[in-house]
Amino acid sequence: HSEDTIYKQSFKYLPAQVINTSIQQRNNYFTINAGSVQQVKKGMGVISNNGVVGIVFKVGEHFSLVKSVLTSDINLDVVVGKSELRGILKWNGKNPKIGSITGLSSDLSVKKWSAVRTQGATGIFPKGILLGKVKEIRQMENQSLWDIDMLYQEDFRTVRFVYVIQSLIADEIQQLQFSIPHSNPE
Repeated sequence: HSEDTIYKQSFKYLPAQVINTSIQQRNNYFTINAGSVQQVKKGMGVISNNGVVGIVFKVGEHFSLVKSVLTSDINLDVVVGKSELRGILKWNGKNPKIGSITGLSSDLSVKKWSAVRTQGATGIFPKGILLGKVKEIRQMENQSLWDIDMLYQEDFRTVRFVYVIQSLIADEIQQLQFSIPHSNPE
């Protein structure tokens, strides 16, 4: 598909190394050896060969601080399984190996060990990057939703080599989404 080609050409990958990391906190960060000299900007996605690692938070000339996905305020749009059920992945702040997926109705069939991938909706991350696998599925109390535990593919304690994603479409997508008129309740 020509649309796929345009989409794939919308991303450039800048290699970098993790030189410092924390995973003990409620909000965790990485330092990488790429900065404004390499055209790194705040808000860019960061991935490894094993999946999504985080989002650039602060940029210096030669180094950047990356907010890890092991952070309470990063919510990722994900798709689960072959039928690409849409949900939101966040970290529950406890185990650095486990993420939490919400937003899936409990009448949908979700299989254990299903792949969880990026949805690509915001343009920060390309679509289809593996994040992990479904580990456990529970019914949420008093709600017709699944509470899903996901095992992260990446071990955030040992990640060393990453890629900063220079998205050529993220700004355009975000500008369009900001321009959606919000109806005012009467």
